[in-house]
Amino acid sequence: MPRIHAFSVATAILVVVAGCTNQEPRSKQYFDVHLDEAREIVAGCKDGSTRGEECDDADLAVQEADAKERLKRFFRK
Repeated sequence: MPRIHAFSVATAILVVVAGCTNQEPRSKQYFDVHLDEAREIVAGCKDGSTRGEECDDADLAVQEADAKERLKRFFRK
């Protein structure tokens, strides 16, 4: 019986710890406000060190910010 009890406790701890580490991916709106972080995520996605939905959200935020900056520069001339 002690083996089964120890196994049950270990399994319960693993489930709790695994549940705590699952964070929701940050949204495009988050990256709109935190462009430096978005650029870091995009760089990580390109080199393969970062994966997941955050890659798309960060990339979209960076692309839109860059496009807005290009428009500003274009119309200033």
